[in-house]
Amino acid sequence: MIQILGKVKFNITLDPSTWIFDDRKVELEHLKKGLKSGETPIAFEDNREWNREILEGGAKPPTLNSEIKYKKTQLLEGTFFMNIASFINNAEPFDATHVRYSNENESIDIPLSELEYTFFQFSKDGKRLYEDGLVDVYVVNETIELKLAHATKIELI
Repeated sequence: MIQILGKVKFNITLDPSTWIFDDRKVELEHLKKGLKSGETPIAFEDNREWNREILEGGAKPPTLNSEIKYKKTQLLEGTFFMNIASFINNAEPFDATHVRYSNENESIDIPLSELEYTFFQFSKDGKRLYEDGLVDVYVVNETIELKLAHATKIELI
């Protein structure tokens, strides 16, 4: 679990082990092609999606696309990333200009304006990266660049 702390209205604790079921996750191959989110609008081409939305309501985080798209083997073999922007925005930052990602040995500051390019890798070849469930921090623009391995803390400064 990783906490979002610092200049935020709400301290939030993230559990990356649940992201495998989140539609916002992105496979490595899709990230290389420029796709920043796995979330796609539901087309309601048949009544199954429509009925589910009516009976169960909209799920937060969204999961319907994951249930439709990913088969067990895809989840067990994929390398997945999650954009951090929605989590930081939900914490409601104030007076912050940078996000500091830290581990036991080092930290890196990334401007808040680059949230849309900041991703956490939480899965590799269908397995979590670390036994403790923590993640690696990447910046994705023209390349996919590892910025910090084994992030333990997120602080808005």
